[in-house]
Amino acid sequence: WIKNLNEVKKGNNIFIANEFFDALPIKQFFKINNKWVERFIKLDKNNNKSFVNINSSLKKIEKKIGFKISNNQRIIEYSPTTLKYLKNISKKINKNGGLLIIDYGYLEDSMKNTLLAIKKHKISHLLNEFGNSDITYKLNFKLLKKITKILKLKCQGLTTQRNFLINLGIQQRAEIRSRNLPFSKKADVYYRLKRLVDKNQMGDLFKVMLITNKKINCKTGF
Repeated sequence: WIKNLNEVKKGNNIFIANEFFDALPIKQFFKINNKWVERFIKLDKNNNKSFVNINSSLKKIEKKIGFKISNNQRIIEYSPTTLKYLKNISKKINKNGGLLIIDYGYLEDSMKNTLLAIKKHKISHLLNEFGNSDITYKLNFKLLKKITKILKLKCQGLTTQRNFLINLGIQQRAEIRSRNLPFSKKADVYYRLKRLVDKNQMGDLFKVMLITNKKINCKTGF
């Protein structure tokens, strides 16, 4: 266990980020009447919470990222902490290794308002359950891919969890694993398999992305 990524030396490192980036805080920007505003949460004297939009300039953010994030967008969800982690990780995999991201997200170019709160495995009201819910959002993998390019890294592949696991042979593995099991345990294996790869469950909701340095060529799973 480490307290900080700086404890990891440069070299042959493999990072696996399974539902990691969706847990990091984000900023939200909306284009209203051709002007960009940033969304904040306002507290009044009675501790009531409400959303408030404040005029904002994206120039500093775009300078920090290295490209025009606002291009053809009406909504922007951007995590400065994610950029910080990606920059740090890029230095740790500059010789060998890679970063495998497994998370729920989408592949469209246009960003969406995906901020939501989850309590006891159900979507809850973001402001009413403030402090009692898990606040999360869906990753825009196209944005991650652009950041990858700016960091002089290579996106080896980007696909759904369903495609990734099936390409790796999860169905054959389930058959081998359950061959000598009693029916109840065999059914449990296939129930879990379905949850991971079914298009209506985690199969399409979750995406998988592999990032390495430019010298590596690895398409396993993609």
